[in-house]
This record gives sequence, structure tokens and C-alpha cells, in this order.
Amino acid sequence: MLIHAILPRSRANGPGERFVVWTQGCSRGCAGCFNRGTHGKAPPGRALSVGEIVRRIPLGEVGGISVSGGEPFEQPGELFRLLAAARELDLHTLVYSGFAYEELRKTFREILGEIDILIDGPYVRDIPPANPWAGSGNQRILCLEAGELVAWESVFPRRQPEAEIFIDAGGNVTETGLFQFLGDTGI
Repeated sequence: MLIHAILPRSRANGPGERFVVWTQGCSRGCAGCFNRGTHGKAPPGRALSVGEIVRRIPLGEVGGISVSGGEPFEQPGELFRLLAAARELDLHTLVYSGFAYEELRKTFREILGEIDILIDGPYVRDIPPANPWAGSGNQRILCLEAGELVAWESVFPRRQPEAEIFIDAGGNVTETGLFQFLGDTGI
């Protein structure tokens, strides 16, 4: 799987403590996207097997995995295997996609069957987000069971942090979440 970045623990990318994977590669080209570095298939992305990604999950410290991008559905086989592996580890799954659920149902039903929460829709810079997990206000937060829609964003608490900053032992800074006040600085 071509990966842009991995964050072992986050509370800004879905409910509870989560392992976060940003895929590399997106052909959608949403105007104003704050993850432009994830668009191309060339570096800074790196290829990791699904097994290598799964081995990095700090089991016992996180309750779920969030997959963002780039566009995760542009790597459908790898996305399916990653989500299925997460399910086997009893992890909650959340996926961000620039495609609408209705579009994804036409081609990716099997993958949708592995997703608990789908945040769908293209990023639209001019529509402020209504929920801390969505990048723009047009995006929906959808609960799925076996790939079918069962609820949407009104069921989620809004007490999660909107953004986080991590500094590792080497002094590397990772910003995640919505940094509206800082401009184009998110992962």
C-alpha cells in the first residue's frame, strides 16, 4: 500500500484513540485541499505491505483505525485487506473518501462492508465543517453495518479534539485534525 504517513495514536481523527493511516495518491484534485502532499503517487509516499502496517498498530492502546488520504479507494485491494485485518483485531474502522457513499456502493460494496464509519464527499473549501472529524461542511459522517447506511453524524459526540500536535523525541512535528486558524498545515 502506498502510504503518505502513519500516526500511531490520535483522538482527532474519529472516536476514541485511533491508529491513523494517510494513503498516498489522489486524482480528485479538490480545490484548496489541505493534504496536497498526498496527491501524487511519487515520494514522499512509501510502499508498505498491509502486514507491515498492521504490525505498527499499538494494540491495547487504540480502539480503532482511521484511513484517510489521498484517496483510500484508489488502492481498493490494499484498503480492503487493511480493513479486514483491523476487523480481525476487533478494531473499529473509519475511512475518509472524496467520493459519495452512493458512488462507492456501485463499485466497492465489499470494502464498505468492512467500514464502521465513512466520512464521504469531496473537500469544499468554502463550506466550513460542522463536525470536528470532517474537513468541510458538505461531508457526511455515516455509520455503516455490512456496508449499509444505518445512521449519520447526529449520533456522534462532539467532544473530540479538533486538532493535535505531536512532537517526537527527534523533534519532528506532526499536526493532525483541522487547523483552520493555521492555514495549510495539516497532514
